[in-house]
Amino acid sequence: MNRMREEILQAALAPAQLTGESGEQSFCFTDAFLGFQGHFPGYPILPAILQILLAQLLAEQVVGSPLQFVSLQRAKFTRQLLPGDRIVVSLSCLEKTGQLNCVTQLSVADEPASSFTLVFVKGDS
Repeated sequence: MNRMREEILQAALAPAQLTGESGEQSFCFTDAFLGFQGHFPGYPILPAILQILLAQLLAEQVVGSPLQFVSLQRAKFTRQLLPGDRIVVSLSCLEKTGQLNCVTQLSVADEPASSFTLVFVKGDS
């Protein structure tokens, strides 16, 4: 998983823009990106699990510490994310009863691609 995290961070187009409990960061993956391998041969798309990891990495920057995944809520994946797409990840986090809820949206060219809420607790990721 560390190699995947490193490849994702290398695909960032600029440092994350952080404002309070919110953040935004853009990524662009080439067709050689590790996450496209096997998903799907001849027609690579970014797997949902990696879209979630993109959001987790941004959330960890927002809170300044590692996060442990608890659950995924209200997930909608409405657009395939392809090599060369400029993917914008935006999220806003709110702490509730010891858990961090991060409402997340991924978009390409101002078109929503996926949205979901991630629930984390602080700790080792």
